[in-house]
Amino acid sequence: MRRKRAGLGVHQLTLVAMDAGPFGAKGEALRGGGRRGEGLCRRAGEVSQPISRRLVALKGVILAAGKGTRMLPLTERRPKPLVPVLDRPMVDHIVLGARDAGVDHLALVIDYLGEMIQERYGDGSALGLRIEYIWQAGAKGTGAATLLAADFVGDEPFFLSWGDIIVAPETYANVLRIWAEEQPDAILSLNWVADPWEGAAVYVDQAGYIERIIEKPPRGQSTTNYNNAGIFVLRPEVFEVLRECPVSPRGEVEFPDAVKALMARQRRIRGVEVIGYWSDVARPSAVLDLNSTITQFRSEDGIIVEAGAEVDPGATLTAPVFIGQGCRVGAAEIGPEVSLGPDTMVGAGARLRRVATFGGSGIGEGCVLENVIVEEGVTLAGANVAGTDETPEAIPTPAGAGR
Repeated sequence: MRRKRAGLGVHQLTLVAMDAGPFGAKGEALRGGGRRGEGLCRRAGEVSQPISRRLVALKGVILAAGKGTRMLPLTERRPKPLVPVLDRPMVDHIVLGARDAGVDHLALVIDYLGEMIQERYGDGSALGLRIEYIWQAGAKGTGAATLLAADFVGDEPFFLSWGDIIVAPETYANVLRIWAEEQPDAILSLNWVADPWEGAAVYVDQAGYIERIIEKPPRGQSTTNYNNAGIFVLRPEVFEVLRECPVSPRGEVEFPDAVKALMARQRRIRGVEVIGYWSDVARPSAVLDLNSTITQFRSEDGIIVEAGAEVDPGATLTAPVFIGQGCRVGAAEIGPEVSLGPDTMVGAGARLRRVATFGGSGIGEGCVLENVIVEEGVTLAGANVAGTDETPEAIPTPAGAGR
């Protein structure tokens, strides 16, 4: 088996490296040419005193009700939170990251195909958690979804995350560490972007506290690179504020309006930059990008072969490559940017570039795949399939194969 390293080029998501700064750290966001931006966190692996349940235990709320229209066709037969990212459904990354940081009791707000999420997690005991479910009838905005959790939260601070925001596990530990050490009125996570014109431009002071937020600023006019990253720690006051928020022109109660209302009340909102990587996994192409980014983040040479996988000595792996448990790979060309889900079989002579398989599939000898996502239980023989960088080809699970 030959291992090669290769860069990600235009597909690389933002990675964050850190230098010492006046109030914790200064961040260097590496994307393409490696532009530098101000940061509010530490280098991955340098988070001081990772949080534990003994230090702080919070309830948590994950908004997982969205249908994921932009993620079609991958969400035709599963809710967006269950779309696999690397080795597990995307919401697993959030649930496990929050658990390991100190969240011990979760409520998942669900709607579209929500029973599939219930079936996956049950009461949470298998993960050492308590998990409850709150049903949301139709999309009414992130603010309305959050408000549904008021009774669950009660009168204690709580952790909140959108159900499709994926960050490195170190981010959760850092957020809860800062909460425990500084006790701000709220925490708003931040991610570095080249220009926050598509989201919300967030300005912070030298101590890391939010000064102002400008929603959908004109393109090219922001003097900050920070955007709302979708992970929070909040006090129950936010529910009072949400009840007073007007319905937006889209007919929804928007959570950013509540953040602005808290600022109008002079509440101290701490900004915390994400560690390592961030993605809102908006479209199928983002799944391929994020798979590669996480693989590189976890491995020095960008290649991960999990225990129980078998790779033929004649195979060529060009990083980044992830090969999951139970995979069998013949003398094939794998990579760059390939992630094989568990129990995927790849025949000799196959060539895969920028491909993700969700598991349990067979890719026969001589198949050529590029910019392709293969769902569960697919068998390919002699296939030559190519999508584009922006619109990868999705090969669905055969009809009648179940979920």
